Amino acid sequence: MKRLYSPSPGVVEVTEVPIPAIGAGEALVRMHCCGVCGTDLMKVYSSAPSRPAQLGHEVVGVVEEVGEGVALQPGTRVALAHHVPDFASHYTRRGSGPMDPLFKRTNLDPGGFAEFIRVPALHVQHTLLALPDDMPDLRAVFMEPLACCLRALDRVALLEGDAALIIGVGAVGLLFAPLLTDRTVTTFAVDVRPERLALAQQWGAVQGFLADDRQAATAMRDFTQGRGVDAVILTVWTPATLDLALRSVRDGGTLLLFGAKPDAAFPVDGWELWRREINLVTSYSATPDLFPRALAILRRSRYTLETTVSHVFALEKGPEAFHVAHQGLASKVVIACE
Repeated sequence: MKRLYSPSPGVVEVTEVPIPAIGAGEALVRMHCCGVCGTDLMKVYSSAPSRPAQLGHEVVGVVEEVGEGVALQPGTRVALAHHVPDFASHYTRRGSGPMDPLFKRTNLDPGGFAEFIRVPALHVQHTLLALPDDMPDLRAVFMEPLACCLRALDRVALLEGDAALIIGVGAVGLLFAPLLTDRTVTTFAVDVRPERLALAQQWGAVQGFLADDRQAATAMRDFTQGRGVDAVILTVWTPATLDLALRSVRDGGTLLLFGAKPDAAFPVDGWELWRREINLVTSYSATPDLFPRALAILRRSRYTLETTVSHVFALEKGPEAFHVAHQGLASKVVIACE
């Protein structure tokens, strides 16, 4: 079978590998489609991850074969994700499941960008979910990234009537817009691309600002009676975005670090954070309990997230797909098998 992997920094290749064999409690899934995530791009274009880098975790497919003890029937259409924590661990019982050592060790075999995927027994139990017949593949592919956004918002105390700013409304940052709108949070967006801002406004943001607009923070403060927004969601972490976040957030508000890259610095004045009582919250990945919540949201008629998929590439065109996503030439890139 064919699969994508990254043998060295900046390189994505299609290679032939054996179809993985499954054991008791496991399943073999034929991949229909898999979304290209920012984490995938980081693994390819950063020198930090070990090589070869395993890629792909936003998977939709069909169960091809099941091992002994698996109740799902072959032919069942499913969505699946890649990490499972130890649910009894110190980390998980305190809401830090992604920090659990087992979470980081578990994964799909050989990754989501493969014609066939071995789903280990733990994943069959916790991250393999049957899909409703009326949910398109290209909507279901958002299950895992939407779950990541849900976990992030669960970590921030936002109330109805609050205001929030999303800095960076790419493929994942955009997902915060409808979730915040559903919570009656007035939402602003900042990005470097006007077409992304237009898309964010279609999904609920009341106003969008280009990243170099020096009046953005003032406009948001004017909208909030001079306070500033209650939370800033940073999907892009740079000195410039951090400066904008601090100028936009209210005293006592929250900076939510949702996206970062290796070697990302934190150039901030600790005195200002303390004096203004700014809360710094981080959120990394999603835990299995969030996937049913994400699917329930995706069943709603207004969550037609498949309309945000701008590019679909065949698995053989995987290197081109990664190039398009890396260059920021797409809102969402998906790799699909025939």
